[in-house]
Amino acid sequence: MKTLRISDGIHRKMTATVGTLMAQTGKMQTYQDAIEAMLTRSVILPTELLAEIEKFIEENKRLGFTTREEFIRDAARLRLKFFREESEYGKWQEEKRRKK
Repeated sequence: MKTLRISDGIHRKMTATVGTLMAQTGKMQTYQDAIEAMLTRSVILPTELLAEIEKFIEENKRLGFTTREEFIRDAARLRLKFFREESEYGKWQEEKRRKK
């Protein structure tokens, strides 16, 4: 087993991740589990895009976003919904054309 030093900020994030994993799985988790989850579930975004998201969140607090992760999850859900609905609309249009 290795020992490494981490900042207080990273320690808080790791502890929060462990808590989230425990809530999701219903069993005890370790920092190793948290690191593995972050490595397998992480998405790397350009620094500029993250800064733009953080600025947007700060300037639009009335929308209720408190973290960029929350914003990104919401944006991904909306995009998926858009494509699904667009696909359904396209299918409907095609069926309508065939019936004519």
